[in-house]
Amino acid sequence: MLISRALPVLRNTLLKPNLKNFAKVPARNGGDMGFRYRNSTPIPEIPEIERATDAAFIIFWWWVCYKFMTSYDHLIGEYPYPDVTAWTDEELGVPPDDYEPPTRS
Repeated sequence: MLISRALPVLRNTLLKPNLKNFAKVPARNGGDMGFRYRNSTPIPEIPEIERATDAAFIIFWWWVCYKFMTSYDHLIGEYPYPDVTAWTDEELGVPPDDYEPPTRS
């Protein structure tokens, strides 16, 4: 299979060494639009949408800055750790010292 695929290449390179532009890519007729890799059609600017996006942008960043100033722990996840010495044995589920587990009979 490799030989059958390589035969046209070998024929054109070895038997016809004076052949110019052997690997030339043929022209593609894609219509009248031209090449559009990164040049897409421009988005029409609608003033109402521009104002709405600007308002949403301002509200979002105001909220983020406000939260950073007032309660940054909600945004970064750093909550104050509770004082472990204030916990009681009852809250932790520790039985009292004089507790005797029931015996099996």
